[in-house]
Amino acid sequence: MRRNPHALVLGLITIFYLIAYGIGIRLIYRLQAEMTFGTVLFASLPIITLWSALYMIMRVPWIKLHKQHLWFTASIGVVLLFLSLYALSQTQSKHRFDYNRWVGYPEQRALMVDAMLKEHDLIGLTNSEIMNVLGASDNAKWSVNETDQVVYNLGAGKEDGRNEWLYINFDDHGFVQSIEILMKPPIPRT
Repeated sequence: MRRNPHALVLGLITIFYLIAYGIGIRLIYRLQAEMTFGTVLFASLPIITLWSALYMIMRVPWIKLHKQHLWFTASIGVVLLFLSLYALSQTQSKHRFDYNRWVGYPEQRALMVDAMLKEHDLIGLTNSEIMNVLGASDNAKWSVNETDQVVYNLGAGKEDGRNEWLYINFDDHGFVQSIEILMKPPIPRT
């Protein structure tokens, strides 16, 4: 049986794409990337380049490859694309606000806070209504006057890994006046 050097090159290209997608999928999980047009385009770019390369290879008359080589390589690309889109959908679900995860896994709050603020308009709510939406605050650990402010530790932020804090400020009548996400923690109780 003769070896086909063109099939060997195609195999090396396929191995390169397997490694690239492996790195890409790890990045998706590590960065907890949300499913946006940009991230889907990022996940699709390698398959588009692979298909473009396969098309150019098919157009060159002196390259001796069987159609099954090309179809096999293209199908590997499709499987890799679906795996990366699945990874994006998995991380997308971590960004949705879920009361039980908010209360049970406070370290995941930084991922959910944007969705929570879009889903719930907190301005004008009372302290007890805030507790119904977000559960007990983290005020017990901090020297925060509960009538003026409620604080939630959001855990490590998405950007630089430092803790973020959700400050909910009340007006003189006990209604939410403003909401801030800050990097500075409240003052600990002594």
